[in-house]
Amino acid sequence: KAFSHSLSKALSGDHSCSKIDKVEQLSRKLKGWAQFYRHTDFTAKVYSKIDRIVFWKLAKWLARKYRCSIKSLMMKWIKRPTPDQAKTWVLFGKSNRGNLCGVSLFRLVSSPKLPFRWRLPESNPYLRDEIRNTVTSRYSDVAMAVSHN
Repeated sequence: KAFSHSLSKALSGDHSCSKIDKVEQLSRKLKGWAQFYRHTDFTAKVYSKIDRIVFWKLAKWLARKYRCSIKSLMMKWIKRPTPDQAKTWVLFGKSNRGNLCGVSLFRLVSSPKLPFRWRLPESNPYLRDEIRNTVTSRYSDVAMAVSHN
């Protein structure tokens, strides 16, 4: 919830920022989050929720920035970046630094989901098998020898 709230907060204002920089910033956040949580359970459900939030919040942000309908923006800028990826926003334009470039929004649906595997060590590091070289108390042996005087 906190992550989706931070994403929606990033997309709720700052219409002076270029669309390229905004999408690059969002994609960086999404890629880092997907990398961190790819081994958790039920990632597909969470990924689809966050994808939906980001997709539509970006649509509203672009519609507000360019003062046009979401439908016209979707017909113009929603494509598949490569044939094996999900449809997403593919934007072309100038960044705030003046570079002319194209960028696509990272979709969590396209990111890999991996099962978590326990890595068990060969032996328990807390159980010792070797003989210890420390001095051990022999109080019971000494007490027995002294008591037989």
